[in-house]
Amino acid sequence: MRAQRERAYAKINLHLECISRRDDGFHDIKSVMYSLSLSDDVTVALGASGKMGIRVVLEGSTRLPTDKRNLVYIAAEKFMNRLGIKAEVTVKLEKRIPVAAGLGGGSSDAAATLRALNRLFARPFTEKALLSIAAEIGSDVPYCLLGGAALCEGRGERITRLSTNRRIYAVIAVANEYVSTPMAYSALDSAYSDFDGSVPYTADSEYSALINYLGGGELPERLYNVFESVVLASCPGAAEIKEKLIALGARISLMSGSGPSVFGIFDTEDAAKCAESELR
Repeated sequence: MRAQRERAYAKINLHLECISRRDDGFHDIKSVMYSLSLSDDVTVALGASGKMGIRVVLEGSTRLPTDKRNLVYIAAEKFMNRLGIKAEVTVKLEKRIPVAAGLGGGSSDAAATLRALNRLFARPFTEKALLSIAAEIGSDVPYCLLGGAALCEGRGERITRLSTNRRIYAVIAVANEYVSTPMAYSALDSAYSDFDGSVPYTADSEYSALINYLGGGELPERLYNVFESVVLASCPGAAEIKEKLIALGARISLMSGSGPSVFGIFDTEDAAKCAESELR
């Protein structure tokens, strides 16, 4: 049995705007995503060829399904269908990234599955082809396939890599709260009148300041995530974590994705470790 192991890295959104609501029910976004050292491990093993079957083995979390509702299962199924080969595929998923926390864990696991399968089959797909499969799985999966620092637009599938040598020391925490991404987007639609322009907002200055920071400039006074305007009111734990991170020395704090995870950026690794210890 051949096997391939991949790291699936979590991400944070250093900037997140919702530009418009699309006719297909999705939303156009403008987001700067950044990979973290926090990761899951994904090991894909191939069994007998000519016999189709997908099995997901889960370690470290009991909150995830292991059937067709799991993005890892979907990724394996779409890859094999696109390749046109039948095989027994077993995906072992060792979870460390919190589930449903806005850190892209499920998307990154799916992307790692695609990378592993592509290596196991001697790279039949180009990066462009893999990105096409990833876009069918979920909006964040194309970014997670590439990782690093990137500007993501459209549904998230239009990716522009950002050149940066910036090392970010971040502490991430999540309270015992849950945020449904579809419900968060629905709340945005209500708050911003389906983004018809009648409720104006702009985050251009925050975006420009962030790009300058990633290029070696000073940390901005403010980062922007549109979801904070509708999520924090119903997630007191996340709001409290934001305040605690600042009190513990974070230069800036922001919710990631649709939440409820919150991160703080610190000047040094030692400062981040001290804050982590206090928060625990």
